[in-house]
Amino acid sequence: MSKRPWPSTENNTSEDTHPPPPTRRAPALPRPTTHSGLGASSNDLDADDQPIPLVSRKIKACSKCRKHKIKCIIDDAGPPCRRCTERNLDCVMGKSLQTILDEKSQFSESVVQDLEQMHDILKQLANKAGLPPIPPLKTPAQESRTSAQKTQSVPSPYDQPGPSCDSSPKSMPEDAGLPHVPIRSLYTLTKLRALRSPDDDDPQNGQFDDFISRGSISVADAENLFDFYRVRLEPYIYQTGCPYASLDEVRAKSPALTAATLTVAALHDSKSDTLYGVCSSEFRRLVQLSLFDRRIDRDYLRAMCVASYWLSDLSWTISGYAIRRAVEFDLHNSYHRAVEEHSQEDADCTRLWYILYICDQQHATLYGRPSLVQEDTSVQGWEVFLNSAVANEEDNRLLSQVAVVSILRAIRELFNVDKRKPIPRVYLNHIFHFKQQLDQWFQHWTGKVKEQWPKIGSFPRKGVMLHHNFAQLYLYSHIFRGLSQDQPFPSYFLDCASNAIQAATTIVDLMINDPDIAIGIVGMPSYVHSMTAFASMFLTKVTIIYGGHLIERERVYTLIVSLVQQYRLQPAGKWHLPKLMITGLERMAETLKPVTPGGMSLGPNMPRDQGRDMNGNILGLDNMFTDLDCDVLFNYDMNFGLSGPSQL
Repeated sequence: MSKRPWPSTENNTSEDTHPPPPTRRAPALPRPTTHSGLGASSNDLDADDQPIPLVSRKIKACSKCRKHKIKCIIDDAGPPCRRCTERNLDCVMGKSLQTILDEKSQFSESVVQDLEQMHDILKQLANKAGLPPIPPLKTPAQESRTSAQKTQSVPSPYDQPGPSCDSSPKSMPEDAGLPHVPIRSLYTLTKLRALRSPDDDDPQNGQFDDFISRGSISVADAENLFDFYRVRLEPYIYQTGCPYASLDEVRAKSPALTAATLTVAALHDSKSDTLYGVCSSEFRRLVQLSLFDRRIDRDYLRAMCVASYWLSDLSWTISGYAIRRAVEFDLHNSYHRAVEEHSQEDADCTRLWYILYICDQQHATLYGRPSLVQEDTSVQGWEVFLNSAVANEEDNRLLSQVAVVSILRAIRELFNVDKRKPIPRVYLNHIFHFKQQLDQWFQHWTGKVKEQWPKIGSFPRKGVMLHHNFAQLYLYSHIFRGLSQDQPFPSYFLDCASNAIQAATTIVDLMINDPDIAIGIVGMPSYVHSMTAFASMFLTKVTIIYGGHLIERERVYTLIVSLVQQYRLQPAGKWHLPKLMITGLERMAETLKPVTPGGMSLGPNMPRDQGRDMNGNILGLDNMFTDLDCDVLFNYDMNFGLSGPSQL
């Protein structure tokens, strides 16, 4: 029997023939293909369209085990493997292609970022030294980051981190009994770190890492700004904004407080206009970075208080944000510990909470919006705090503001029911009641606040008078709301109108003629400037609409012109609120100027339609501030385009 020959490869068409066993080959990289119809190979494509090469599979064995071709058992914690551990060998894991690509892209991106920072610093140094500008980087930052991102693979959804949890749950004193705060029960079950209050720790390192150390502002300029803040501004915030005596001390404690104090100082200092933008940008950057930061401290809240108090373009946003963070810090419960345990640290926290409450109520008054902080025990029991062992002389000034904004809160809640309707006559009883409360407040604190204070003279005593008139103007000006311009003014509101005009006139007159108030223009909070703007516009519109029936036109014109002159003389920065108000006040004064374009003098008994156009609109005022949301005399938006829900 002859042997059956092996079939040749060329004639092998039978189905029952078996091919030789396959050989193990490395996976081939994809080759460039030619697109039919386009007539171009992949070599003609743009470099950005080149396909990313396939990466090698994950390395699961160390080099020793791979060499001997035995199973490599590695625990979840990682190398060394069991065999290398038992034999005391060096367990070395090889790197896959993907790992090499990731490390290379991360390194390249880090180098590019370092070069960009060095390039920015060199540009700033060249600019300050008056040297010619250095050429730009040849590789733009965006292109570098884009090219680095293209080499990275899409992360697996399993690699995305979930909410952070506590491995060891934090025990609280109230955990011993029945739960009374619902979120504590959820935290006990889930251990989610975001559900509990952040730890109150203050990590310290011996080196500064802020915009001063990075060269954005020189140490000498920072020292000058800090000294300006300590001497000129800190007394106006009741010695609570920055308790540190040196710049190095505050830099070691809080970068946010450093940036906030220097920003406020640059805003008020006439010699620091070029520094204000640098300091303000740094403060905004720090606030943005800390939005989701769980760890804050008391000095961070001080920085928020300083910004809410003086920075009119950020005050509304920062105030609301600071209140939420202060509650996380348990600042609102410091009152009980300060009063009962006589803790000076808790007393300091209570003062910060009072400042946030004052700013919140003042902003609610300015914008006609609901406040965030309710009248809790600390607000209602301010007298207990003032009579406690932890109180000091500055607390008289601070708590006088707590008392007056609480009255303003009650006024706001009464009149803000429907802002479109006129005030009914029956509200005269409520107005009289609030008038009595304000008079009692004025009499009490005029005798309580001492007359002379270090560095600010008699401004606190004069400030009581100023805030009394602010509150009266706010109270009485409501009677003008919703009144028709075609109907006569209600006779039963004439006394209230007279009181409102008297309060507004007194406010402007104090700013002009009282030396203690005039000195305090550079230093007083933005709320005072906003209410002064309110008084000025109130007088202007009353004069235009009602002519000489309620107030003489020449009197208002003289007040506005004198206020402009006073603001021009102030040694403040160009971004200071009074400086920004000058242009608008000048246009108001031009509207009130008692001479027509034809040269005719306008006396105080000018006809009611004078100062208006053919449609009955007030000349020069309707378009003075395009962001005003108001009816004829009330609901003025007193931000002058500077404050409100601004972006950080």
